[in-house]
Amino acid sequence: MKSTFLSILFCLSAATSIAQYNRTIAYQQIKDLKTGALVVRLKTNDKSVLAYRQSGRNEIADRMIADRATMNRKIISAFRSFLDFCPVYFIYTKNTDDLKAGKNGIFLNDTLAVDTSIYIKESFYLLAEYGSVMANERVDEYHYKGVYTTQESSSVVGQSALVMLDTSNAQLKEPFPFYETVYLDNYNKAVEKFNRGLHKFYINSTMKQEIKKLKKG
Repeated sequence: MKSTFLSILFCLSAATSIAQYNRTIAYQQIKDLKTGALVVRLKTNDKSVLAYRQSGRNEIADRMIADRATMNRKIISAFRSFLDFCPVYFIYTKNTDDLKAGKNGIFLNDTLAVDTSIYIKESFYLLAEYGSVMANERVDEYHYKGVYTTQESSSVVGQSALVMLDTSNAQLKEPFPFYETVYLDNYNKAVEKFNRGLHKFYINSTMKQEIKKLKKG
């Protein structure tokens, strides 16, 4: 009985510590994002298109390109119209390594064309893309070193969502409002709620940090 009680107490303590750890990181991320930028990655179907062309099925390849372009233009339009929390840039996912290397000539304008006049001015940025939300799990439940941290798992907990990631391509964690579900391709509504969540979290985190400073003072 005693060992069971201690195990429960340890689990509760670990869960609390994880929440505090993630909260500290999230507060810093939203603060940095406010003065930074969001880079939205747009997907292509290059490998599938190539496979269809090589098999002589050009009509399917052309339709796939057109459908993806339509989706990407809708995503761009939604972010342009409904996200004002920070500056937004757009790239193709395949150019992520170029972005991390600090290269220009990869940013897209609203027509999906590469525009060399567009370059990221901000030193800090986070990534966003349309995809799936993955579950977060503890890194190590059995050793003290890893019990207070979590990492993205391979378990999908939600599909058709706008998801935010850090520059190492790791999904962000709660309490950061890092995703918003997209219903019936309504990107406008999703981005609007996404933007509202960022503003709300920024205000709340700023207030809590100020209160904490006053208590210390």
